[in-house]
Amino acid sequence: MPNLVSVAGLLLTVHGARRLHTPAGIAEVAVGRLLDLVDGYLARALDQSSQFGAGLDAMFDKAGVTAVGMQLWRRCAPSRPALLAIAGQNAVNLVSTVITGVYDRGPGLLPAAEGKRAMAAQNAAMAAYAVSGLFAGSSRRTRHALLWVGHGATVIGVGYGLPASGQYIRRARHALSASLHR
Repeated sequence: MPNLVSVAGLLLTVHGARRLHTPAGIAEVAVGRLLDLVDGYLARALDQSSQFGAGLDAMFDKAGVTAVGMQLWRRCAPSRPALLAIAGQNAVNLVSTVITGVYDRGPGLLPAAEGKRAMAAQNAAMAAYAVSGLFAGSSRRTRHALLWVGHGATVIGVGYGLPASGQYIRRARHALSASLHR
């Protein structure tokens, strides 16, 4: 059941990202991202936690961020440096998670606490950027305020994301090293 929630969250996020220029698309992404938060709680509540589910959740999380980031890149030029920072961190974390998942079936797939905080701030940043696009033609002041909120959330997300990326990289390096010594 929790893995189905993960799949539904990713599908909603990807579908909504394609319509990110509309309130309905933004709402769809928001529900998809919320489902991504619910799947882990559901797995623990139903005692259905697994390494496969943790890995699936981690990969789907990064895929959802990527889908939203790509659409924002196309539409929101003022936030491109911020989106590049978010994408870079998520790419490093995704590759590290895949390496850890391939070479170590242990607890290395569980998200780092800093990673959860970074993801929350990065989701807030992308939400602010997406909503700012709705005000492109009507309210310049509101659009600029939302862009600044997005920039601030990006700084917070990158701040938490740097140590999280370090943890993901160390996990992957440890998994590779342990695999080579077997």
